[in-house]
Amino acid sequence: MEIDGTITFFYYNDLERATEFYENVMGFEKVIDIKLAKVFRVHGDSHVGLVDGHTGYLKWNESKPVMLSWFSDDIDGWHMHLKEKGVEIEQPPEKQSYLEMRTLLFRDPEGYLLEVMQWLKKPYGQ
Repeated sequence: MEIDGTITFFYYNDLERATEFYENVMGFEKVIDIKLAKVFRVHGDSHVGLVDGHTGYLKWNESKPVMLSWFSDDIDGWHMHLKEKGVEIEQPPEKQSYLEMRTLLFRDPEGYLLEVMQWLKKPYGQ
């Protein structure tokens, strides 16, 4: 058995605003567009799903105890892009002490914590 891909679903109070962010700020390709949810391809078969938090299986909640992280070799490019789009940066690219990587932290329009990670030395694989 294999897993062929992933979709991480977040639940939103304002689905339209979240859709605008992932489509126009993050630049992800929308691959599913129905009233209840929007799904964006992040890379390959990895996706982020946005769900209407009033009608979805789970319900919108003000608390956002989750962080979604992406890998990129161009963390500085992402930093500049996000600043140009007016996104408030919670932590600019910074080297971490617990792994050989740099991280950039910011939030989407409803407060989900997002991270771009740049491996300085990948802890697994090649």
